[in-house]
Amino acid sequence: MQKNYLLLIGLLTGCDGLWQGLRQPVTENCVINPATCGQGEVCNSSSEVCEPAANSQADMGGGAGCLPTEFCWQSPLPQGNSLRSVSMLSATSGWAVGDSGSILQLGTVGWQAMASPTKNHLYGVAAISATQAVAVGQSGTILRLDGGKWTAQSCNTQVTLRGVHAVSGSDVWMVGDQGTVLRLNGSTCSTVNSGTVERLQSIDAVDGSHLWVAGGGGTILFYDGNGFRAQPSGTKEELRGIYAATATEAFACGTRGTLLRHLLGNWSSVSLGTTQSLEAVHGRLADNVLVTSANGSVYHFDGATWKLIPSGTKYGLESVFVTATDSILVGSFGTILHANC
Repeated sequence: MQKNYLLLIGLLTGCDGLWQGLRQPVTENCVINPATCGQGEVCNSSSEVCEPAANSQADMGGGAGCLPTEFCWQSPLPQGNSLRSVSMLSATSGWAVGDSGSILQLGTVGWQAMASPTKNHLYGVAAISATQAVAVGQSGTILRLDGGKWTAQSCNTQVTLRGVHAVSGSDVWMVGDQGTVLRLNGSTCSTVNSGTVERLQSIDAVDGSHLWVAGGGGTILFYDGNGFRAQPSGTKEELRGIYAATATEAFACGTRGTLLRHLLGNWSSVSLGTTQSLEAVHGRLADNVLVTSANGSVYHFDGATWKLIPSGTKYGLESVFVTATDSILVGSFGTILHANC
């Protein structure tokens, strides 16, 4: 059975058992043999196993009918476009965006597709409030959600934008190719001098005077409220993700297993023992950090040590967002994973 277009949620009791449900053995395939399911059970066509009828309607955030040792999927079946970015307000509210203008929203009824005004690929999204968000992407695409509807906004650029961060509802930063940095103050868009022509992939901030940007050639830029200055990263690898943990601590990740940590004013290399491209990093302060990779691996940092956590998927995980209570990861073929850590 083709499983490239399944949207999966793994539920767990802690990071050490991450996404256990995706690795449960299938004793008998109920799609092939429908008689396998007993009274009060239905055949889940994605997992190919019988489950209580209530579970088939469990929402993507892990409804009451979904046990910690199972995974749940949402009806109707999800879209199969790869998802490139996720941003959450809480464990039950947020947005994911991706290829062909795909926009998904997590709400009280689970993940739902939203009408998108573009078919361009979307590479970044920033949640602002329950009714406001900004998404960016291909050919200078900028979308704003206001009052339940996404509309296009022009910042007079055709450069592909790859990352976005909202310091506040009226202060949104966007980065992209050719060293592009844009700042959206309300409805006014302005260009900010980055001092580089490298492709800028990711942006994150603690506040308006502690903002980091990462990109090609090992580029790391820091904005202190007055302007950008380059910080030595010690690498020439492309940096795909950056996470501002505190005003003095940050993490960056990139190609060929590159992981960097900013502490005591300097960036230093961290070895995870992998050469896989590390795609995204996010966390809860500096003692609960997740890093995702191009082959589905997930690494967890507890403030002292890094640990490899099986994710149950080999699809690339393009983005991660850690809320106050859990984590959402998104990636290739519309994959969404959920973890209670």
